[in-house]
Amino acid sequence: MIIPNIATKVTAGRSHICAASRNYGRGTGSSPEFKNQEVRKRPEVLSQGSFSGKRYVSGIIYGRHPVLAALRHAEDNPVEEVIIARGVKGNWVSEARQLAQSLGVRWRVQERAALDRLAGTAHHQGIVARRGSYRYFQMAELLEHLAALSEPAILVAADGITDPMNLGNLCRSALAAGAHGLIIPKDRAVGVTPAVMKAGAGALESLKIYRVTNLADSLMRLKEAGLWIVGSDAKAPQNLYDIDLTVPLVVVIGSEDKGLRPRVRRQCDAVAAIPLSAPAINSLNAAAAGAVFLFEIRRQRLQKNKRS
Repeated sequence: MIIPNIATKVTAGRSHICAASRNYGRGTGSSPEFKNQEVRKRPEVLSQGSFSGKRYVSGIIYGRHPVLAALRHAEDNPVEEVIIARGVKGNWVSEARQLAQSLGVRWRVQERAALDRLAGTAHHQGIVARRGSYRYFQMAELLEHLAALSEPAILVAADGITDPMNLGNLCRSALAAGAHGLIIPKDRAVGVTPAVMKAGAGALESLKIYRVTNLADSLMRLKEAGLWIVGSDAKAPQNLYDIDLTVPLVVVIGSEDKGLRPRVRRQCDAVAAIPLSAPAINSLNAAAAGAVFLFEIRRQRLQKNKRS
């Protein structure tokens, strides 16, 4: 399954993304089946606007999978030090030590209480690492990454998720389902913290995280670039399984308590619900809902590939 060739061109000092064809885009006659939802045509060219710059967070990582993943991807963000709790053993400890030695990373053994203080939690599995601060990708970089794709884009936008476990698990599901990145707002939402990295179990070493100042405006820019926006809402009349999810799209997952914010919701071309069978359960948490959406996208695309 191939999306149109997307090239970057500069016209009158502006950077635009244009599609050579629209087999999977927002152009002629290939609209996804968004039932009971008006399909809105978008301009083919990007309008001007500003995006957030680089933002950074603490360089502490803890937990077996996050630290091993950081060491395996150290060429992207070098690890400065690994601290292991005294008495911790296992094959993974040997692998971590070998990786650290091969990279010239300092290796220290300390009492578990010291790791508790450093990680801010006792749930560190006996290993903590320090490295340079995490770098978020910028929106301009996202547009460049989209231009280089040879398959329909899948992006996830987390609208105001504040729970680190939810965001970390959502990142893990996004990577597993083949998403090309995850977008988070700068304000009133959790960023990439050590707890998020721990919950993501190494996913954040491979999944690109884009942090934006205004999520609604960023979604508009992505629509103008040819992507469709699908929101998740437990009360939506439309069923997730009635939508064509094989087109380039952004899945928007709302916050744990308030769901999609009004301005973000207005940018959605469709809002869909996951059909639940138990009346006592009226919604799923953000990470679980995101996983259901993402793997339905994955299922539809695998099925379409088999037919083509």
